[in-house]
Amino acid sequence: MSDKKKKEKKEKKEKKEKRKSRDDAEGGGANGDEKRPKVHDDDGGGLKVHGTTKSASSGAAPAPGTFPTSNTHVYMGNLAWTIDEKALKEAFKDCGEVASVNWFEEKATGKFLGAGVVEFTTPEGAAAAVKASGRVIHSRETPIRFWEKRGNTAEERAEQRKAQGKAEAKPMGEKPPGCYTLFMGNLNFQIDDDAIWKFFKDNAGVEPTTVRWLTNKDTGEFRGVGFADFADDEALEAAAKLNGTPCMGRPIRMDYQAPSNRG
Repeated sequence: MSDKKKKEKKEKKEKKEKRKSRDDAEGGGANGDEKRPKVHDDDGGGLKVHGTTKSASSGAAPAPGTFPTSNTHVYMGNLAWTIDEKALKEAFKDCGEVASVNWFEEKATGKFLGAGVVEFTTPEGAAAAVKASGRVIHSRETPIRFWEKRGNTAEERAEQRKAQGKAEAKPMGEKPPGCYTLFMGNLNFQIDDDAIWKFFKDNAGVEPTTVRWLTNKDTGEFRGVGFADFADDEALEAAAKLNGTPCMGRPIRMDYQAPSNRG
């Protein structure tokens, strides 16, 4: 075995042991719902910022099919590929101070996917940013919403498993020109290519051409979100109608994803 393959094998083993330790600590066990190797966390039940994990607040479990939202983290989409942290902070300095930015990147290539989670130092800053949804940054309108946090308590996970039927879905945004891609959020952490292909085939009669799962670039952990590409408008629209439909026990949250303007 070459030195390179030995190194890759060792890194995979270390990541596996790290995930197992984390799942055991959270009480996930061998069959925990939040356990899936190598894929991106819709994060909230622990959005990792500066090496720490901010858990969802305790109290009453969320209603079936929903997750609590962070009061300091917001999702920003349709970001220009020219954006960087300095430019983003400048664009929202009137809202408040930005503490950190977690960019969404494709696991295999590290390519920026035009979205990210932005942490503000105060809830007021995050709320102001959400009110500024649609602000034009680098010639692109930026949709902004509070970041949903996945449940990380036994009560919250139980409520998620009880969710039945089609939940009331958040409306999707306007479809950008040339869009053939859907953002997928609130995904079960055990989902894989076969499961998502079957979901679209069984419920909409269409299949994605490609699926991309998003991971934390530092830990390699699945973040509970991804993107599905479709061959044409007809297939895309059929798939989009499934927004809010339960997928492996969780109502899938979808939105249109603007096409990349660079290779």
